[in-house]
Amino acid sequence: MPDINDLFDVLDGEMLLYKDLLDISTKKTDVIIHGKIQELDNMTKVEGSIICRLSKLEEEREKILSGYDDTGEITISELCKMLPEDDSKKLKKIQKEFESLLKALNDRNELNKSLLQQSIEYVNYSIGLISSNLVQDNGIYGDNGSIKQYSSIIDRKA
Repeated sequence: MPDINDLFDVLDGEMLLYKDLLDISTKKTDVIIHGKIQELDNMTKVEGSIICRLSKLEEEREKILSGYDDTGEITISELCKMLPEDDSKKLKKIQKEFESLLKALNDRNELNKSLLQQSIEYVNYSIGLISSNLVQDNGIYGDNGSIKQYSSIIDRKA
């Protein structure tokens, strides 16, 4: 049987990385609201590197768990039954922390998804307004090739 402390170390590492993802997702909300595209791009790159590190830890976790069960599909509940009481309690505590953290991360990502969808809809609406005004006015050039004078392309009454 593998050393349970190795599993705890891997889970702690994963927990820290998921907390980093939650922190970035929380900051992302403000960035999305203020339309800071470059910052959003940078945050996405950082998230990508965190996900790569998480993937490596996940592989390590699966390798450790395969030492407890040949199929590699042992659940936390099953593992807790195999462990001494102290280790079992510690593992259950970690499990609850993960559940809470992953729920918060999922909720924040859903909010960010909704905000991005609203931004896309607004941009598409704005493009539609501009396009329809240009089509109705037959473009931006006058009869002799000079640029038409517009006080405003978009009707501000919306």
